[in-house]
Amino acid sequence: MTSNGSIATTLAPTRETLSSSQLLTSSISSLNSTTSRQATSQISKIYRQSSTLFLTRRLPESLSTILPVITPPPTDDTNADPEAAPISKAGKTTRVKVWSLYLTILNAVVELDPDEGKQAFGSSEWRGLVTKVRDGEVWEEVVKNGYGGVEGDVDSDVVINL
Repeated sequence: MTSNGSIATTLAPTRETLSSSQLLTSSISSLNSTTSRQATSQISKIYRQSSTLFLTRRLPESLSTILPVITPPPTDDTNADPEAAPISKAGKTTRVKVWSLYLTILNAVVELDPDEGKQAFGSSEWRGLVTKVRDGEVWEEVVKNGYGGVEGDVDSDVVINL
């Protein structure tokens, strides 16, 4: 019994007992059904995790952490309209921070020595990332996934970082 006289019960795992990857997966999967404020809060948590990984030079982990936030969820139905990426539901400040971090990560990946990049990401993935950046595909990705395909809606701070 607890001090207030009630019987203690066993609860489902708490946030403290869940691994960070379980929390990340749970947060990402719940982003699709949340309001803008809730989405912004969850995206901010993912942003902080990704930025910490970036600052400790764990580029592959940092990139894989941020990607689900800026990528539309996969759909099972090929005829269905694709859902928007979770970042599109975030507030402006959070949206700018996430896109800026993503662009910073990609810049760091491009600046890696080729041997280091291949070791960190694998040869084909590293080459693919470098090609994506150098061919300007990142702009199209930002516009499509973050701003519904409308170039004029891209936040000016994001444009500057590109």
